[in-house]
Amino acid sequence: MLNAKSELLEKIRLGEDSFFELKEVRFAGDKIRGPSQNDIADELAAFANSRGGVILFGVDDSTRDVVGIPFDKLDAVEALVRQASEDSIKPPLTHAIERPM
Repeated sequence: MLNAKSELLEKIRLGEDSFFELKEVRFAGDKIRGPSQNDIADELAAFANSRGGVILFGVDDSTRDVVGIPFDKLDAVEALVRQASEDSIKPPLTHAIERPM
C-alpha cells in the first residue's frame, strides 16, 4: 500500500476515509502540541476495530497540505504514537511505524 510517491500524493489529494487519516503535528519548542495522545489512541482503536488503516503524520487534514515533520523531532512523534498504542488502549496495540530513512 502506498509504495510510490505518486500513490501517496494521490491518496493525500483524495483526503481522509475510513482507512486513511491525516494528522498535522504541531510543536511548541521541542514539545508536541498536537495531536494529543488521546486523539491518536482514538484513531488507532478505530482502525483496530475495523479492517486496519494508516495515519499519515505531517499533513494538514483540512487543507491536505504536506507540512512535514522536522527530522530531529521524528523520535518524539514515534514516542507519542507508541505511548498512545501502549498506554491509552486496552489491551495495548502492536503497531508498525514507517519512518523516512
